[in-house]
Amino acid sequence: MKIIARWQSKSEEETRKWGEKLAKDFLRPGDLVIVAGELGVGKTQLVKGIAKGLGIKEEVKSPSFSLVHEYRKEGFTFYHLDFYRLEKEEEVVDLGWEEYREDEKGIVVVEWGDKFPFLFSSPFFLVHLSYREEDTRDIEVYYDSCSG
Repeated sequence: MKIIARWQSKSEEETRKWGEKLAKDFLRPGDLVIVAGELGVGKTQLVKGIAKGLGIKEEVKSPSFSLVHEYRKEGFTFYHLDFYRLEKEEEVVDLGWEEYREDEKGIVVVEWGDKFPFLFSSPFFLVHLSYREEDTRDIEVYYDSCSG
């Protein structure tokens, strides 16, 4: 896995802008993005930016309770999943994980996906957000291309 981008954010708005840049610069139908980080670090804000960068006009909300939100756009579907409340890999499978992952016209973004690392086969992006200071976040983007 290699790092392909490293950014800092000092606000929710800036985190959304980095998400938008990630979408525009890197993401295509068929891609998987795992978004990891502590509670409250800005994962959902980043995903809102990704959605905007993909041209999604609808308001993007965290699917913490519904687990999945789908947003259709001409040419692809944006799947936003949140595994925070899930405890076992079987719950992810029961959610229909394989169908989402196999959709070649889908872009799948998973908050808290790092809870189940063995479910993700390459290629995929991993975005890790962490606290640097009270008002500053580090955002690191990695890409796992199958080659180890």
